[in-house]
Order: sequence, then C-alpha cells, then structure tokens
Amino acid sequence: MKKFFEILNKTELAITMACVVGFTSVLMLGAVIRLVGHPLNWCNDVALLMLAWTTFLGGDVAFRAGRMVNVDILIARLPAKLQKVVAVAVYIILLAMMAVMVRQGIRLCANVGKRTLEGLPFLSYVWVAASIPTGFSLMFLTAVKRLHDLMVSADPGVISKM
Repeated sequence: MKKFFEILNKTELAITMACVVGFTSVLMLGAVIRLVGHPLNWCNDVALLMLAWTTFLGGDVAFRAGRMVNVDILIARLPAKLQKVVAVAVYIILLAMMAVMVRQGIRLCANVGKRTLEGLPFLSYVWVAASIPTGFSLMFLTAVKRLHDLMVSADPGVISKM
C-alpha cells in the first residue's frame, strides 16, 4: 500500500506541476499574441482546464504531505487521548464532506455533458468538471489512510504530524 501511495503522489505531483507550467505558459502566450493583434480564443479555456486540475490534484498533494492549513491552538492544549478523539471526529467530518463533493462532482459532470469549452468546441466541459470528483476521491483515499494511521498509532505525537 505504501508503494501505491508513493507512485500516486509522484504522479499527482507531476501532473500538478505540468498543469501549473501549462496554464502559466498558455496565458502568457495568449497575452503576447493578443498584444500583437491576433487573439487566440482557446487560451483561456485551456488555462481554465489546467487550473481546475491543478487546484484539486494539488489539494490532495498538499493534504497527503500535511501542508494544509491547520489551526490547533486549542487542540494542542488538550490531553493526548482527547486530541486523538477530536482528530478522529475531524476526519469523519472530512470524509463525509469529501463523499458529498464526489457525489456532487459526478452530478455536475452529468449535467454539463453537452456543454463545450467556447474556444475549443470539440472539448467537453466535463473534462474541467471531472477534476472535482477525481480530486476529492483522491483526498478521500488520503483521509482514510491518515485516519487509519491515526487509529493504529500508539504515538501521541502522530496527531501533530497529521
């Protein structure tokens, strides 16, 4: 399982980095070409597609690396056992929210099936919307793994690493 998450993390990170470079390059190209007087209609659509995937895949990369915003001023003052209880409760709430986002993302994909990107009429908007259920499904897997690690660990310091 550890090898699976290593490969998944490297793949997500590579795709996210490629999308960041891609949408930055496409927007720069579009701006320069527009300045010259020949605007490219597809630039904003491609940038939107890449930004959506960057957002949701990058969210999982950050979540897996423990780089999400974490305000634990109150939690850090609780006893270790109570910290663990609170952490489990937070993960259960996160899992429920992520499941809702996956469900709603799938519904969004079904609803925008016939819509196409303006500058690229051959490309369905589903490719943009699919980033939501994909990203949240991956975050769901990460949350399940982290919750499992939290539950089986006897180390009270594991909570601070979450």
